[in-house]
Amino acid sequence: MTIEVFGVIATNLPLAVPLMFASLLIAILIPRAAKRGKLHIPGYVGIALSAVVFGLVAGRFAGMPGIAGSIFGISLSIVFFLLMSVAGGSLLALFFYEFPDK
Repeated sequence: MTIEVFGVIATNLPLAVPLMFASLLIAILIPRAAKRGKLHIPGYVGIALSAVVFGLVAGRFAGMPGIAGSIFGISLSIVFFLLMSVAGGSLLALFFYEFPDK
């Protein structure tokens, strides 16, 4: 790698590290809630599908030429990554779901 790549990584590090931790936290907490039976299976599927749709729309808008690189574009990129983490956590929740005792 060249020195320019290290410069880009260093400038985005204050944004990337909290985003990584927030995404991991979301992806862990959703299956944990499913383990306790907090929501039903169709709810987790609906959350996953809506997160994917809204995340892809946010990612598409974040990459538009007039928006990319602006504060709004960066905010949309953050929303994209968090929504993809919600979608991944919701899909994982389907594997960890336990039916509540009645």
